[in-house]
Amino acid sequence: MAAADPAERFAPGAACRIDLPAHSRTIATIPVGLDPEGVAVDDARRRAYVACSRSDWVTVVDLERLEPIARVPVGKEPIDLAFDAPTDRIFTADAHSDTVSVVDAETLELAATIAVGGYPSGLAYDEATRRLYVGNSLGGTMSVIDVDTLETVATVEAEIGAGAIELDRERRIILCVNFIAASVTFVNADTNEPYDRIDVGTGACAVGVVPERGEAFVVNSVAGAVNRIDVEGARVIEQLRVGEAPVGLTVAPAHDRVYVSNRGAGTVSVLGVADGVEWTQIPVGEGPGGVTVDRRTGRLLVADAGTGTLTIAEDLLAGPPPLRVVEEPSPFVGEPLPPFSLVDLRTGERRSSLEWAEKRYIINFFASW
Repeated sequence: MAAADPAERFAPGAACRIDLPAHSRTIATIPVGLDPEGVAVDDARRRAYVACSRSDWVTVVDLERLEPIARVPVGKEPIDLAFDAPTDRIFTADAHSDTVSVVDAETLELAATIAVGGYPSGLAYDEATRRLYVGNSLGGTMSVIDVDTLETVATVEAEIGAGAIELDRERRIILCVNFIAASVTFVNADTNEPYDRIDVGTGACAVGVVPERGEAFVVNSVAGAVNRIDVEGARVIEQLRVGEAPVGLTVAPAHDRVYVSNRGAGTVSVLGVADGVEWTQIPVGEGPGGVTVDRRTGRLLVADAGTGTLTIAEDLLAGPPPLRVVEEPSPFVGEPLPPFSLVDLRTGERRSSLEWAEKRYIINFFASW
């Protein structure tokens, strides 16, 4: 029996289509302002607050009507945002003002301004201890604010690029992510004393904690990955792949998954906490950053810096998807290249691959469909 022509193995065959269930659904795309970043939910009023960094305001969104209802001027370049329900106050980290703005959520008027360190860019709020933590990027410090008295009660030394902050409330440990230093500073939440630090790679810019596992997840935007961290042991356990240029992260209320906004891909990765596998990517607007979950509805709220919108979406996965995409090496890898010919687009002549036999060359395949 004659051997088959190698070129026949590349011949087009019958097309095949597999219909898979949808993993997500977009509920609304709401215009909010220029370069929105931080997002927080006011559950009692059914509102979302969105810090629009280039508009210098907070947009108030009605979560029932799915429309913006107010804009509140704050300091220059508000990046992150937090909401304190007991005092009914909104806090914004105003990077170019070196301040934290305090907004009365009932009147939607500026109530106070608190001076902090250079270029505040991240906030974390602890309702139990009534503390607001502010990452001051240029100062390499973390300000600790009493949310009742609006006074700064401590300034903690971190590292250059201090920004995103989160707490392990069970272990009373604060994690301050330092973007420029590519590190995480560990701070005792009872004494406000830093006691350890670890390297996490360039572009560290968001963090979330799963306390029952004693783990934290820290975004590494340059590597397109998320670092899984042992909080008590202060060490990186593994690096998990997500989408392109991730910048935002939040832990789902059930603590079974982490949502990671991929600025470069225009998606939110759904990352399994137990298996460390990216279950799917949810399409949102361009340049997504801040991401949070409306706990009443379970919906994702994503600030799209590139399109100036707030995307509201539903994650439809009850757990890991039943079908996984498994990348297997092509059976043709390592095999001799079969001869082929193509039309030269410049001359119209047919050119054979045999012309480049025994030579080093690069083939650029481009497909459009």
